[in-house]
Amino acid sequence: MLQVILVLLPGVVSAEWNVNYPPPICAARGSDATIGCNFTYPQGQQVQKLLWCSMTSNHDKCYNKPYVYDSEANNNQSNFQYIGDKTSDCSLLISNINQTHSGVYKFRFITSENSWTGNPGVNILVHDLRVSMSRSRENGSTIVGDSLNLTCTLKCGDLAEAQWFKNGDLIQQSDPVLTFSRVTAQDSGNYSCSLRNFKTTVSEEFTIYIEDVAGSPTVLIIVMSLFSLVFIAAAVMLIRRRKAKTQKKTVEEREEAQDSVYSTPPKTAYANLPEAKDVQQEDEVEYSSVSIKPKELLQMSANTEQQDDSTIYSTVMNG
Repeated sequence: MLQVILVLLPGVVSAEWNVNYPPPICAARGSDATIGCNFTYPQGQQVQKLLWCSMTSNHDKCYNKPYVYDSEANNNQSNFQYIGDKTSDCSLLISNINQTHSGVYKFRFITSENSWTGNPGVNILVHDLRVSMSRSRENGSTIVGDSLNLTCTLKCGDLAEAQWFKNGDLIQQSDPVLTFSRVTAQDSGNYSCSLRNFKTTVSEEFTIYIEDVAGSPTVLIIVMSLFSLVFIAAAVMLIRRRKAKTQKKTVEEREEAQDSVYSTPPKTAYANLPEAKDVQQEDEVEYSSVSIKPKELLQMSANTEQQDDSTIYSTVMNG
């Protein structure tokens, strides 16, 4: 029977070889993140080399490059600074952290007799700060007198404190919640937040607009519109009344003119007709001659007959 004898290197599987990591780290973009850790190894050995690697660019137990920190290299990334020692402290500082730095990091150290990579590593989450709002009015615009809260939030964790800015100017407020019990129109503006002493972490601006109902442009527009409608309606009615009055006056004038023509014609109506007047006069003269002439003839005839009779009678008498 073949017997297999497993030879273990002294201390390699011992509890003396260990790396202790912190819980997952939540960091705001632009801030500094510190990975606090410590490591142990058997007594009597000396640490010769210290390494930090990112599982985003490395794998397994960080046997090979690249490293974010190498104690023997002179070209370590500027964002990563080893702030521990070679005995027990393996802390690492990541400055001006951003989303590309998210991921798992592991520490590896090499002693005079062995090497060790601590598992499972530490997970770092990087997010932007954001401003969120909660208010007493669920729907519609925020108006004067409403209450609201602005909260500086970080997706992966809670904030103990923050600093606030309005239109880029610092507000003397250190609480992550900015409270407005009764807002005014002057509270309108662009708000942002950041971690204290880290303006590089400032969030995107959040705009709030407080509508002043009394002087609201919308209300003013409505009032002006109503006033315009009333004015237009009044103008239309006035125009119609004037038009009706004018038409009535014109009709009355026409009726008066017609009555005047038929009752008492003006002299000017005949001034332009002199021939008609002459004709009328001639008719009157002709009528007079006709009416008078027969009488004269009768009288003349009667006188003649009378004379003739007298002559005859005279003749007879004389005869």
